[in-house]
Amino acid sequence: MRKFLFLCLAGSSLATVTTQSSYPSRGILTDTRSLDEIYAAASTESGELTVLWGGDAPSQASGVVSAWKAKFPNIPLNLTVDVSKYHDSRVDREFQKSGSDGADIAILQTVHDFDRWKRAGRLLSYKPAGWDNIYSSIKDPSGAYTPLFINGFGNIIYNTERLQESQVPSRYDAFVDPFWKGKLALTYPNDDDAIAFLFVQIIEKYGWDWLESLAQQDIQWVRGTQTPGDILSYSNSTRSITFTTSRTSQNTAIKIPEDGRMSWPQSGAIFATSQHRESAKLFMSWLLSDEAQKTFSRQYSVRKDLGTPGNNTVWDDPTTGVTQFSNFMSNRELVEWWKLQFETTLGTPQGVDPVKTY
Repeated sequence: MRKFLFLCLAGSSLATVTTQSSYPSRGILTDTRSLDEIYAAASTESGELTVLWGGDAPSQASGVVSAWKAKFPNIPLNLTVDVSKYHDSRVDREFQKSGSDGADIAILQTVHDFDRWKRAGRLLSYKPAGWDNIYSSIKDPSGAYTPLFINGFGNIIYNTERLQESQVPSRYDAFVDPFWKGKLALTYPNDDDAIAFLFVQIIEKYGWDWLESLAQQDIQWVRGTQTPGDILSYSNSTRSITFTTSRTSQNTAIKIPEDGRMSWPQSGAIFATSQHRESAKLFMSWLLSDEAQKTFSRQYSVRKDLGTPGNNTVWDDPTTGVTQFSNFMSNRELVEWWKLQFETTLGTPQGVDPVKTY
């Protein structure tokens, strides 16, 4: 019944997404220039390249910024990390005010924004070098936006100084056991759409009783997906486990759950109002390069020609799917329905913009 509700609410959106992404590429060819050639063209542009990077801690893009400055010193980079929903809000407001998007590139979790901007003619179609090797089911055939990384949540992260691996559960339903009371730090699912979708998957398997029981476990609810990992790492923290973050410190470890995780293609696009088009093309092509994919991809690459240990791909992973989140995000009525359900049980998210805590 629960899964039926999800599919019914999502059905009309699924059809819409398929139609919007199915028209021909209209002659847009993949950029065959080398990075050096694109760099030479970009070096003739004046001003800095402005990139909006979806995330909730500045450190999440610090490696990208450092690598860019070392490799392309002639192209000043102004990269701002903030929550994707705030980036897209500011972009839309700036467009209404000035007719400009206020940035050259947006790389966001809010994948539904790209289809909306595409329909409005606000994106520059571009197929970066390496585009042909991206899995066809996750890329826009017109090149309006491009998957750059496979991100995800749902791994069980625990503090190795407070828990033995044998104590760590492999299923989410175990966290309602009294043993875990006062030990969990979790991101509000009604504040982050990726975490919301993870909770949707769990509730569809274990029911509303799971959420209602979890809410009685003295959870430390926080904003931001890096925050739980940071809390676990603090020496004076009593929290020892989470499933809404990524591993961020040496005193934490990962256990892959038997239950499903969630994944999505973090995508980027160049705005049609960009005044630094060659620099923007360089940035997109560089992020898809062998070097950048091997350096910055967390586990899987969006490129099918880049293998992982054992030559496994995200499509071989039985614990996650990579396309479902985009379908969920495109149905805003469904997303808001779920977020209100979470708010009914957990209350409104408390705290400032997580980026501002760093």
